[in-house]
Amino acid sequence: MTMPPIKRMVLYKHGVGYFERRGQFHGETLTLSFPRTAMDDVLKSLIVIDRSGQVRNIDFTTPEDRADRLARSGFHLSQEQSLLDLLRDLRGRSVRLTLAGKQAEQVKGLVIGVDVEHEQPLRRALVSLYLSDQRVVRPFTLDDIVQVELLEEVVHNDLIFFLHADHGDRSDRSVTVHLTPGDHDLLIGYVAPAPAWRVSYRLLFEEDGNEARCWLQGWGLFDNLLDEDLRDVEVTLVAGQPISFHYQLYQPQTPDRPVVTNRPPPSPKPKRRASFLEESVSEDEIQIHALAVSDSTEAAESTPTAASGEDRDVLFAYRVHQPVSVGRGQSAMAPIVGSYLPARRVLVYNSKQMNRHPFAALFLTNTTDLTLEQGPVTVLIGGEYAGEAVVPFTRAGAEIKVLYAAELGVTVSESFDIQNILRSIRLGQGDLIADSYLLTFSRYKITSTLAKSCTVTIEHTLSDNAELVDTPPPQSQTNELASWNVEVPAFGSVEFTVCERSPSSRYETISSLTGEKLQAWLHDKVIDDTTFQHLSRVLNLLRQIDAAKQQIAEYEREQQRIFERQKRLQQQLTPLHSDGEEGALRQRYVATLDQLENQLEQIEAAITDQQNLIKKHKDRLDRMLRQLQ
Repeated sequence: MTMPPIKRMVLYKHGVGYFERRGQFHGETLTLSFPRTAMDDVLKSLIVIDRSGQVRNIDFTTPEDRADRLARSGFHLSQEQSLLDLLRDLRGRSVRLTLAGKQAEQVKGLVIGVDVEHEQPLRRALVSLYLSDQRVVRPFTLDDIVQVELLEEVVHNDLIFFLHADHGDRSDRSVTVHLTPGDHDLLIGYVAPAPAWRVSYRLLFEEDGNEARCWLQGWGLFDNLLDEDLRDVEVTLVAGQPISFHYQLYQPQTPDRPVVTNRPPPSPKPKRRASFLEESVSEDEIQIHALAVSDSTEAAESTPTAASGEDRDVLFAYRVHQPVSVGRGQSAMAPIVGSYLPARRVLVYNSKQMNRHPFAALFLTNTTDLTLEQGPVTVLIGGEYAGEAVVPFTRAGAEIKVLYAAELGVTVSESFDIQNILRSIRLGQGDLIADSYLLTFSRYKITSTLAKSCTVTIEHTLSDNAELVDTPPPQSQTNELASWNVEVPAFGSVEFTVCERSPSSRYETISSLTGEKLQAWLHDKVIDDTTFQHLSRVLNLLRQIDAAKQQIAEYEREQQRIFERQKRLQQQLTPLHSDGEEGALRQRYVATLDQLENQLEQIEAAITDQQNLIKKHKDRLDRMLRQLQ
């Protein structure tokens, strides 16, 4: 009895599918065939349910290397001369040959070997048998032999093993289900690698007075790469990204074990490996050839939706209503979405998407109650091809923006300007903190060469930590994007400015204050009059401290000049005698040194007075700064 056919198929977007076979089967063994690459997925997901019997066990082809399997066989058959190779490998084995002729003579003996004429190896080969009961050797031409019967059970089993091992080297692997005798009502389900299903859309836009709408048609595309035709199969296409990974179950793994002399080693923990697959859809994944359609109603009636949607937590399933038949190696398309959506046609300018020109776009609302999978869309306006886009993954109720063409008749130029406006002065840890606003002006100049007026939606990327000021409220706004509708006259131009204000701060040392700066702050109302008076007194104290420091510096310079003069006088005084004219000169130098020493004492006292004055002013300054805080 034939294998139960595939009756249900669920395809996902990340490279796997769930396949379910159902039907009647008679027998004790059922063999399923899978590609070698699918075995890990099959072994971790295979389920067999017998509603009218019992499943005994399941075995599958070993993944052992072909060379290793064949090495354990007593036969080594080539692809070109397998019969001659078989007869050679039967040397010493008991066989029964059936010869050609009316009598169909049968001869039993031990195979000695095969002698081959290389020019015609198959027609002129001689097979020699030793007839042990007659003690004779008898040759036979290969042409005269019509049948070779293997008389030894071990030889029979060895040949079967070789054939299975040689067959197992192909890409397919077999899984055998052992059942109880009799009839069975089976359900067999498993997950296996499968091409990701795709989706493509068509949008037919039409306007009737002030009303605009789109007919959205979606087609699910999937492929049959199985080794069989699919007949009347229930198909479900699942949108979303379930976690899936490869887990090695098919390849035997023998872990290394440590050698322990006096106690057994602990059981090793299983090793886990996961490879998460990601799915991306490119615009050129599906080639779309659209025909002009004059009426969306005609399109809706000609291709009624053949699927219904079903939420599955984070996934969404399109269940195709009618069974699908797809031949082996062929692909199929099923309409999964067909609905009218409210729509509006606009021009959208976003410099991050395209410079200088806006996009022609359709804004839609997903009122289908379905989750729309990402896929390419062909747009038809008034029944004519208008462009292409990609519909993003969209939940029910969300808005869809379809950018399908560039409007070259409208040009947008941008310019930017930045201003820093001081708003307040505050004291922090002995320094002044100047709080200001950073104003960023983004100016859009829109020029149209179209014969009629148009509306351009300006999409502006908002700066971090900024707020809109002196700008009309946007039509829509998110954390990152704000948009405004700007009316542009025919053959005219218009400017639109977006002003963003963001706070900033900078530190200024109090010692850098000037009277002019204080007056400017007071004039700009950055500080009030009371603060101005306090800061003026602070500035006056700073000036007095600075003047005292300058006076001390002047005293120190005078000290240095006196030190140098004393040094010269001492040098001149040393060689002079104490009597006569030299004695008189010596006394004059000594008197001068005394005067200079008195001057130094006076300067030291003056420096001390200035230092005391600076300390006094600084103490007063600290008190004033604390009052400001």
